[in-house]
Amino acid sequence: GDTSGQLVLQTNGSTTAITIDATQNSTFAGWVKMPVYTVATLPTAGTAGRRAFVSNALTPVALSAVVGGGAITVPVYDNGSSWIVG
Repeated sequence: GDTSGQLVLQTNGSTTAITIDATQNSTFAGWVKMPVYTVATLPTAGTAGRRAFVSNALTPVALSAVVGGGAITVPVYDNGSSWIVG
């Protein structure tokens, strides 16, 4: 077994794509793509820490619950009880 304390995923056997170190820090060689939803199709809030984007926010205000009905794409996160702009 590997005793380095790292998990390294490689492509083509040599290019490192993702590294997770012993302290659970993750490094990605490429983009991290978040899912895009409308506000109405977001999963039910309740799992704190999830992140996504919505494509139809209405006048979004940072750190406020996201409201649909507009045409603004913004990042959102699940705080455990609501989807919040940010």
